Amino acid sequence: MITVKEIAKMCDVSPSTVSNILNGKTNMTEETRNRVLKVVQETGYKPNYYAQGMRRTNNKTICIITEELCQSFSTPAIVESIMAHAESSGYRTFLINMSMYEKWKKAYNGELGNEHLLEENTAPAFLEAEAVRADGVIYVAAHGRILDCVPNDYDIPVVFGYGMSKDNIYKSVVIDDSNSSEEIIDYLISRGHKKIGVIGGKPDNFHTMWRMEGYKDSLKKNNIKFDKNIIEYGDWERASGEKAAEKLIAKGVKTIFCMNDLMAAGAYDCARKKDLIVGKDISIFGFDNREISEYLYPTLSTSEIMLEKIGIKCCELIIEEIENEDFRNTKKEPYRIMCEITHRDSVV
Repeated sequence: MITVKEIAKMCDVSPSTVSNILNGKTNMTEETRNRVLKVVQETGYKPNYYAQGMRRTNNKTICIITEELCQSFSTPAIVESIMAHAESSGYRTFLINMSMYEKWKKAYNGELGNEHLLEENTAPAFLEAEAVRADGVIYVAAHGRILDCVPNDYDIPVVFGYGMSKDNIYKSVVIDDSNSSEEIIDYLISRGHKKIGVIGGKPDNFHTMWRMEGYKDSLKKNNIKFDKNIIEYGDWERASGEKAAEKLIAKGVKTIFCMNDLMAAGAYDCARKKDLIVGKDISIFGFDNREISEYLYPTLSTSEIMLEKIGIKCCELIIEEIENEDFRNTKKEPYRIMCEITHRDSVV
C-alpha cells in the first residue's frame, strides 16, 4: 500500500504538505494542491482512519461541490439555502467551487460542458471531500443534465442538485420542467390564447425537451393541434430570442412562450422594432424569473424556478442519507420541484 511519504516524494513536496492537503487545509498554492490530489487519485491512496485509531463517526459535515458558483444564475441561491438548512440542522458545510465556466472557455474556445475536462476536476474534488472526512456530498450542477462523475468506489452518500445521476444511482433534485411548462400553457389557453408559439433553448438540451413535453401535453389536454411550424429554437441568449421571435411574428404568432427570460427579452426587442406593444399587441411569457424580468417594460410574466426549495430538499436528502443507512437504498428517481407562475404585465 502506498504511503504519504511516497506520495510526497512523487510530488516533490513534504509529507506534512500531503497530510495538510488531505485534511482540507488551504495554506498552499492551488497548483500544489491539484498536483497532490491528482497523484492520490492515480495511485488509489486512501487515508486509513482505522489504522490510525480514528473510527469514522458522523462529523456533522457536508461538502458542497459546485461546477460554477459565480457565473451560474442558479447555483448561488441553491448553495445559500443548503448552507442555511444545514446550519439549522446542526451541520456545518464546506464548499469546493470548480469554476468550470472559465476552464471550459479557455480550453474549448467558449464551448461549455465538455465532460472530459469536468471529470479531471470532479475526481480530485470528490477525493478532497473524502480526505477531510465529510459525511456527505451535495453536487450542484451549473445546468441540468445527466451526470456520471462520482468515483466508482465512493463510499460517502451523494445527492445531486440541478442535475441527475446517470441511471439514478444517486438521489437528485431537479426542476419539474414538464409540469411547470404545462401549467404555463394551461394559463395562456385559459386567457383565450390558442396559437401559442415557442422559443426553445438548444433542441438537445433536457430543459428544452422537458418543457416542450409540457407544452404538448397542455395542447393535447385542451384539444389544440400541435403545430411544429410555430416552434423556433435559440441558444438561451437574448439575441437568439430576437431572431426566433421575428420568424414567429412573420407567421402571424401573437402569443410566444419563451423557455427562459433572456430569450423573452430578445422577443421584446423584436416586438419594439416592429412597433408592437407587449401586453397589448403581442403576449410574451418567460421562464426562470431572473432579475431582468422585473426591469423589462412592461414587466415580464414568467415562471420562477424555486432554487431555495431545490437546495433545501438536497440538504434534507443528504442528512437523511447520512443518518439513516436504510434510506440510502430507497428509490432514487429524481425529486422534481414545481416552478411558480409570476403574473405581471406582458400577457394580453
